[in-house]
Amino acid sequence: MSSLSIERKKIGLTQAEAAKLIGVSYSTITKLETNQKNASKETMEKFSQFYGKSVDYLFFSQDNHVE
Repeated sequence: MSSLSIERKKIGLTQAEAAKLIGVSYSTITKLETNQKNASKETMEKFSQFYGKSVDYLFFSQDNHVE
C-alpha cells in the first residue's frame, strides 16, 4: 500500500474526496496511489502540504505498509 493511500485512509477520506480537497483529478489520485503515474513537483507539493508529510515519505518511501 502506498504512503499516499495510507495517509488518505488515516483521515477517513475517499479518493474522490481527497482529490477534490487537494485540487487534483480523481484519476490522478488513483494512478498516483497505485504507482501508475509519476507526479509533477507541483503535485507532490500539494500532497505534501495537504497531508503534512514530506515529499520523500509520500512519494519515495520504500517502507510502505499498513499501520
